[in-house]
Amino acid sequence: MSNEATRYQENVHTPTEVVNKEAYPPRLVKSYPGAPRHALPWPPEKSAHRLGRMLADLGGITRAQWLTPLDMLPFTDSFEAIPDADPLQWLVTRRPTPSGGARYSSEWYVIAGPDSEVPTGVHYYDPARHDLVRLRAGDYRHWVASRPAATVLVQTNVFWRLAAKYGEMYYRLACLEAGIQVAQALVVAGDQNATARLCFPDADVTELLGLDPREEGVHAVVELVPPVPAAFGGPSLAAFPRAFGAHAAVLAESRPGPEPLPAAPSGDGERISLPLAAADLPTGTRTRHAAMRGFNGETMSMGTLATILAGYGQQPHWDLPANLVEFYCVVADVTGVPAGAYRYHPGEHQLELVGEGDPRQRLREAALAALTQQGARTANVWLLPVGDAETAEERFGNRWYRVQQAAAGAALHRACLAAAAVDVASRIQNDVLTHLLDDWFGLEGRKRSLLVAQLGTEHPAGLRPEFRLTW
Repeated sequence: MSNEATRYQENVHTPTEVVNKEAYPPRLVKSYPGAPRHALPWPPEKSAHRLGRMLADLGGITRAQWLTPLDMLPFTDSFEAIPDADPLQWLVTRRPTPSGGARYSSEWYVIAGPDSEVPTGVHYYDPARHDLVRLRAGDYRHWVASRPAATVLVQTNVFWRLAAKYGEMYYRLACLEAGIQVAQALVVAGDQNATARLCFPDADVTELLGLDPREEGVHAVVELVPPVPAAFGGPSLAAFPRAFGAHAAVLAESRPGPEPLPAAPSGDGERISLPLAAADLPTGTRTRHAAMRGFNGETMSMGTLATILAGYGQQPHWDLPANLVEFYCVVADVTGVPAGAYRYHPGEHQLELVGEGDPRQRLREAALAALTQQGARTANVWLLPVGDAETAEERFGNRWYRVQQAAAGAALHRACLAAAAVDVASRIQNDVLTHLLDDWFGLEGRKRSLLVAQLGTEHPAGLRPEFRLTW
């Protein structure tokens, strides 16, 4: 079967030319002049306001970095384009999650009910002012919620912010960024029992938010159910497992999880069992940043690799199948793991060898930019989620490309958070021709590697002076 998404995947691998760049304004924050506002507590990290803290951790302007002219080079066309008249132009603000070219195309909207921490209504989160702009009064949760949520968050992407730099590639980046944003939301929601949906009536939600779907697409919703006050707990019923099992079966049937996609059996490659590891994703949200100058080539321990992979393969609370993407990786200079390409099996916490040999030359040939090629020489791990377009299209129709790319972005972001918690640097890269590695991985049919993240010990010249703005 062929559709627009299939043609897009097969034909768009790199940015395309943007002829009329002047048509795209530099403004990165939306504004609603005259609309009523609701201030959120500042600083959010010292506040007990759950929703305000969560929104800051999703789309807030939370960090300031001081860059050098050499750091600015990847974001400009030449040395001549680097600002030098005012050193303050090298002070840049950052947000909590990675975004292609630091374009920050994601936006968040809040649909609040009477039990929410903010006034009932539909609001836009203004990251520059850390407040909410009321777009509609009244309770509209029934338009978007699939369960009795107190608050529903809606994630969108402003397409032109990415299109101004990447041309036709903007849609791929928007879908990947949706997955990154959802993964972040599920981590920073804390005790609010968050679940995400990427399959919902897009047109209705777009209309509710008053958006032009040609300019801004609705990609995900996150439903929040804050905890009720704790009650006195009764005695344990662990001595009656059969009774509990009968009750648990009813609960599971009342809210079934997504059905797995049809999957090919595992290969017969050599298996490596990894040490048990737990990924501390919340801690990673505080220290994750993109490795500005790549990596220094130090050897990585197997335990560290196991921690990264535990985050990579973790199943999030959402409406997508656990096997929408498969978890491939390339390893070099990791103690106890021979260099090569592997498929990670989260259930068994094992690596299955799919391609032998030193991978560095293959990775360099697939890399387009100098920084990515440097990572091909000096990183230890390259994570490449793989998706099967055929099975995804059969399940999701025209939505298959969007949700598969989102699942890939979410997997890589979880891995980067897990890595940051154990002081491993990372960088998600779009300037890699990942399809050049598919034969080495043994992929067949419409299976494709979708994206790459490089991980390793950060180069000592890569750390930049950085200040938290939300404490």
